[in-house]
Amino acid sequence: MDTPDSSTPLVAIVDDEQDIVTYLRLALEDHGYRVMAITESSTAIERLNAADPDFICLDLLMPRHTGVALYGEIVHSPDLENCSVLIMSGLAQKEELANLLERAGGLPEPDRFLEKPIRIKQLLEALSELEGADT
Repeated sequence: MDTPDSSTPLVAIVDDEQDIVTYLRLALEDHGYRVMAITESSTAIERLNAADPDFICLDLLMPRHTGVALYGEIVHSPDLENCSVLIMSGLAQKEELANLLERAGGLPEPDRFLEKPIRIKQLLEALSELEGADT
């Protein structure tokens, strides 16, 4: 496979579970995406702002700085306003996510919600749909 260049979409994976990050990173790279992995949620917003990814795959349940809090920072970051967010969770259902976002100050729904365990086919379809919506 060719090495992706800077015109290739960049996907940021934010998850504290290294196994999940590695699994998603390898699968996405195999399908031609550039990938950045972030396993420490407390420094994630700075890294995301600096990288300006096209997509963020964000876990909800992380220590020290929750995915909901980080999602609020992403939503309010001018540097990330053109970034699509896919929230991943093994605990929350889509309806529960809506309640969490409401309690966090009325945050908007993410571009996609994916239940864990993540199926690569489902993730690739979501990225493809979002990529198509941006053109």
